[in-house]
Amino acid sequence: MSKDITIRTDLRPGDLGRIITLHGEGYGREEGHFGLAFEAFVARTVADFVIDNGAKGRVWLAERGDRLVGCTAMVDRGGKGQLRWVLVSPEARGAGLGKTLVDEALAYAAAQGWSDVTLETTTGLPASMDIYLRLGFEVTGEEEAKLWNPHAQTLIRMRKTLS
Repeated sequence: MSKDITIRTDLRPGDLGRIITLHGEGYGREEGHFGLAFEAFVARTVADFVIDNGAKGRVWLAERGDRLVGCTAMVDRGGKGQLRWVLVSPEARGAGLGKTLVDEALAYAAAQGWSDVTLETTTGLPASMDIYLRLGFEVTGEEEAKLWNPHAQTLIRMRKTLS
């Protein structure tokens, strides 16, 4: 990971919007089914984390100066964790930041004594899928779903048992 990137876990005013912006800009460059509806979907899940879940869990924000270049979160799902919002901006990729963020989130889940961690992803994100598989996540289900796009895409559910 680059030495000019710092990671913090305290949420500050504006951070939720920065997470949404990172996803909108980051996935806006990806081919396929990502667009404004996806950005709105992320906004809803980020809002739910705070409003419905009371921000139970932890968020990791990777910054280069004052620019957000990566993030992830581990959401408390009642004795289990859900990995959310794993993203590294294109200019910060390739140095292991994504793996570092997910490793820290998994260590947090283990420290909470949670039995397992789940996540949901979609097809078309090979770098993310590679990280998840290398870290021991297993696919537990796949289904066609209309999540944020009028066209169905494959929703992939994954799980990792914590020791």
